[in-house]
Amino acid sequence: MAKLIAAHHAAYRDERETFNDMLRRLSFERILPKEIADLFHALKNVGNDAVHEIRGSHGEALTALKFARQLGVWFHRTYGRQPGFNPGAFIPPVVKAGTSCWFGGVFSMAPIQTPLQ
Repeated sequence: MAKLIAAHHAAYRDERETFNDMLRRLSFERILPKEIADLFHALKNVGNDAVHEIRGSHGEALTALKFARQLGVWFHRTYGRQPGFNPGAFIPPVVKAGTSCWFGGVFSMAPIQTPLQ
Protein backbone atom coordinates (compact mmCIF):
# COMPACT_ATOMS: atom_id res chain seq x y z
CA MET A 1 0.00 0.00 0.00
CA ALA A 2 2.85 2.39 0.84
CA LYS A 3 4.45 1.71 -2.55
CA LEU A 4 1.16 2.44 -4.30
CA ILE A 5 0.82 5.71 -2.42
CA ALA A 6 4.39 6.70 -3.28
CA ALA A 7 3.86 5.80 -6.95
CA HIS A 8 0.59 7.74 -7.06
CA HIS A 9 2.48 10.85 -5.95
CA ALA A 10 5.44 10.17 -8.29
CA ALA A 11 7.54 9.64 -5.16
CA TYR A 12 8.40 5.94 -5.58
CA ARG A 13 12.14 5.40 -5.71
CA ASP A 14 13.03 1.74 -6.13
CA GLU A 15 13.10 -1.65 -4.44
CA ARG A 16 16.27 -0.78 -2.52
CA GLU A 17 14.48 1.75 -0.33
CA THR A 18 13.45 0.05 2.91
CA PHE A 19 9.87 0.14 4.07
CA ASN A 20 10.88 2.17 7.11
CA ASP A 21 12.77 4.72 4.99
CA MET A 22 9.82 5.00 2.61
CA LEU A 23 7.40 5.64 5.47
CA ARG A 24 9.68 8.28 6.96
CA ARG A 25 10.08 10.01 3.60
CA LEU A 26 6.35 9.92 2.77
CA SER A 27 5.67 11.40 6.18
CA PHE A 28 8.42 14.02 5.89
CA GLU A 29 7.14 15.05 2.44
CA ARG A 30 3.64 15.30 3.95
CA ILE A 31 2.24 12.76 1.54
CA LEU A 32 1.00 10.69 4.47
CA PRO A 33 -1.00 12.40 7.21
CA LYS A 34 0.64 11.98 10.62
CA GLU A 35 -2.13 9.71 11.92
CA ILE A 36 -1.78 7.39 8.92
CA ALA A 37 2.02 7.32 9.18
CA ASP A 38 1.62 6.43 12.88
CA LEU A 39 -0.68 3.53 11.96
CA PHE A 40 1.81 2.25 9.38
CA HIS A 41 4.65 2.42 11.92
CA ALA A 42 2.62 0.74 14.67
CA LEU A 43 1.56 -2.06 12.32
CA LYS A 44 5.15 -2.50 11.11
CA ASN A 45 6.46 -2.69 14.68
CA VAL A 46 3.89 -5.23 15.83
CA GLY A 47 4.54 -7.31 12.74
CA ASN A 48 8.30 -7.20 13.23
CA ASP A 49 7.94 -8.28 16.86
CA ALA A 50 5.67 -11.16 15.87
CA VAL A 51 7.86 -12.40 13.03
CA HIS A 52 11.40 -11.72 14.20
CA GLU A 53 11.05 -11.93 17.97
CA ILE A 54 8.22 -14.52 18.07
CA ARG A 55 6.49 -12.18 20.45
CA GLY A 56 2.97 -10.89 20.77
CA SER A 57 -0.40 -11.63 22.22
CA HIS A 58 -3.86 -12.28 20.88
CA GLY A 59 -4.83 -8.74 21.88
CA GLU A 60 -1.86 -7.21 20.06
CA ALA A 61 -2.66 -9.20 16.94
CA LEU A 62 -6.29 -8.08 17.07
CA THR A 63 -5.18 -4.47 17.49
CA ALA A 64 -2.84 -4.86 14.49
CA LEU A 65 -5.72 -6.25 12.46
CA LYS A 66 -7.80 -3.20 13.37
CA PHE A 67 -4.92 -0.91 12.38
CA ALA A 68 -4.62 -2.69 9.02
CA ARG A 69 -8.35 -2.29 8.48
CA GLN A 70 -8.17 1.43 9.30
CA LEU A 71 -5.34 1.83 6.79
CA GLY A 72 -7.33 -0.03 4.16
CA VAL A 73 -10.44 2.08 4.73
CA TRP A 74 -8.41 5.30 4.60
CA PHE A 75 -6.68 4.14 1.40
CA HIS A 76 -10.00 3.24 -0.23
CA ARG A 77 -11.60 6.55 0.74
CA THR A 78 -8.57 8.58 -0.36
CA TYR A 79 -7.29 6.81 -3.45
CA GLY A 80 -10.43 4.96 -4.45
CA ARG A 81 -12.21 8.30 -4.76
CA GLN A 82 -14.97 7.19 -2.42
CA PRO A 83 -14.73 9.57 0.55
CA GLY A 84 -18.12 8.43 1.84
CA PHE A 85 -17.20 4.73 1.86
CA ASN A 86 -18.62 3.03 4.96
CA PRO A 87 -17.22 -0.45 5.60
CA GLY A 88 -19.54 -1.18 8.51
CA ALA A 89 -18.47 -2.34 11.92
CA PHE A 90 -15.24 -4.26 12.49
CA ILE A 91 -15.94 -7.96 12.91
CA PRO A 92 -13.08 -9.82 14.58
CA PRO A 93 -12.08 -13.28 13.35
CA VAL A 94 -13.67 -16.24 15.07
CA VAL A 95 -11.34 -18.02 17.50
CA LYS A 96 -11.43 -21.80 17.26
CA ALA A 97 -12.18 -23.56 20.54
CA GLY A 98 -9.25 -25.34 22.15
CA THR A 99 -6.47 -23.41 20.46
CA SER A 100 -4.07 -21.14 22.23
CA CYS A 101 -1.46 -19.93 19.74
CA TRP A 102 -1.32 -18.16 16.40
CA PHE A 103 0.57 -20.95 14.72
CA GLY A 104 -1.86 -23.58 15.94
CA GLY A 105 -4.72 -22.33 13.80
CA VAL A 106 -6.36 -19.87 16.17
CA PHE A 107 -8.58 -18.32 13.56
CA SER A 108 -10.93 -20.12 11.26
CA MET A 109 -10.36 -19.18 7.67
CA ALA A 110 -12.59 -19.93 4.70
CA PRO A 111 -10.94 -22.43 2.36
CA ILE A 112 -9.55 -21.07 -0.88
CA GLN A 113 -12.17 -21.54 -3.56
CA THR A 114 -9.91 -21.34 -6.60
CA PRO A 115 -7.04 -23.75 -7.21
CA LEU A 116 -3.56 -22.30 -7.05
CA GLN A 117 -1.73 -22.16 -10.36
